[in-house]
Amino acid sequence: MVLRVKLIAWTGGDFKDLRRLIVLAVKTSAGKLGLKNADYYLREYKEEGVEKHVMESHKYPSVLEHVVFTFLVEGISRVTSHQLVRHRIASYTQESQRYSAVERDYVIPDTVIKAGFEEEFRKLMDEAYRLYDKMVNAGVPYEDARYIIPQAVTTRLLMTVNLRELIHIACLRLSPHAQWELRELVKLMIDEAKSLIPELPHLLQEMCEEIQV
Repeated sequence: MVLRVKLIAWTGGDFKDLRRLIVLAVKTSAGKLGLKNADYYLREYKEEGVEKHVMESHKYPSVLEHVVFTFLVEGISRVTSHQLVRHRIASYTQESQRYSAVERDYVIPDTVIKAGFEEEFRKLMDEAYRLYDKMVNAGVPYEDARYIIPQAVTTRLLMTVNLRELIHIACLRLSPHAQWELRELVKLMIDEAKSLIPELPHLLQEMCEEIQV
C-alpha cells in the first residue's frame, strides 16, 4: 500500500473561505465585534484583509486553533503511527488489530533495500504472516495472534488536529532530524492543508526554525 493522505473534513460553516475563521478570531481578540458582527467578517470582509491577517497570524498563534482538519492516513507503518500519536493535542482513530485481520502489506525502508536485505526482509515478513494465519485458523484471537506481526505492517488512521498544532507538528517532523517516513507523512498533510490555507508555507517559515518548505 502506498502512503496516502487525504483531507476529508475541516471546520465547517456556511461561509466559503475557511481562513475567515482566523480573521474572526483576530477581530474578537481586538474587540472589533462591537463595530461589526461575526457574519460581516465571515462573509463580507475584504479579501485582501483576509490574506493580511492570516499572513500575520504567527504573531498571535492562538487564533489558528479555531481551524480544525481531519486527515485520512493510509499506508504508514506501525513504526510511524507510534511516533505520530505522541502528538497529544490531536485526536486519532486507528485501524484495530484486535478485531480485524492484519493486512498483508508492509513498509520496507530504502536503506534496507540498498543494503541488500530486501529478500531476507520479505522472507521474514512472509514467515510472520504464515504463523499468524496458522494461529488464527487454530482459534487464537486476532488480539493475541498479532503479537507475531512486525511493526513494518501498514495501518490506517483518522487524525483530527487544529492548525496551530499542525504547524507545531510540522516544525518538529519536517526537520532533517525527523524519521523519514513520518517526515513524508507530514509533508503530505501540509500539502493537503495548503489547498484551504495557501498562506501555510509562509506561516511555517515564520514559526519553524529548521525546516524548508
